Amino acid sequence: MEQDIAKLVERYLSEDPTKWARLASDIQWRRLQLLLLSEILVELRKLNCEGLKQEET
Repeated sequence: MEQDIAKLVERYLSEDPTKWARLASDIQWRRLQLLLLSEILVELRKLNCEGLKQEET
């Protein structure tokens, strides 16, 4: 998954509240939420592993 998450999110950012209401039921929006959560989890795991390695040294 080598996609830039920030770029994926940009197309959904809007000041228009009606657009956010439509996105709430949009399958693509749900997919994006899962993708973001997955990326956050991957990053947290990386940080955790790096922290554990630093503690060992």
